[in-house]
Amino acid sequence: MKNQIYKTLFLIVAVFVLLFVEGQVRSVLAHTRVEVGPYAIVVGWLVEPPVIGERNAVIVEVHEDDAPVVGVEATLDAEFVYGGQVFRANLNPTETPGLYTAEIFPTVRGQYAVRLFGSIGDLEIDEVLEPEEVFPASRIQFPEAQPEPRDLQQQITMLQAEVRSSRTLAMVGLGTAALGVIMGAIGLITGRRRS
Repeated sequence: MKNQIYKTLFLIVAVFVLLFVEGQVRSVLAHTRVEVGPYAIVVGWLVEPPVIGERNAVIVEVHEDDAPVVGVEATLDAEFVYGGQVFRANLNPTETPGLYTAEIFPTVRGQYAVRLFGSIGDLEIDEVLEPEEVFPASRIQFPEAQPEPRDLQQQITMLQAEVRSSRTLAMVGLGTAALGVIMGAIGLITGRRRS
């Protein structure tokens, strides 16, 4: 009996440890790591998964031999790159030494690149890293997913084109009706004069 309780307790603890480790591994896999000289740089999203239309930030961790590197915000710059467009962001130090954030409000789904350039210590840095892909909010919305802003904008553009087309047809119809009334009036007037 006592043995059965220990086995059950062991299984419960093992499941919790496994779930915790799995969650940590998934979080680490969403981050990108590069080593430049003696420095290890890790880039990932502050809030994961990153979602369109929600304020977020990229976190940048800088370590040298497992020791955090401070003061990087003064010599290292960050740019977000998407589809040929570039957004420059400030690296802001956090309360955790060696950890910096760069805020962004992603508006389009897809893969964003983060370019880090400048220097750390005496070493020149120019690295492009790709954190996890940005997804539409509908991926995690519940119970009813909302349409993406880009889809709504396309629908609005199509409706505006239809309204313009309808307006043009209405004007042509009014012009034709006015011409018909004028022709009818001329016909009435000339018909009375003949009689």
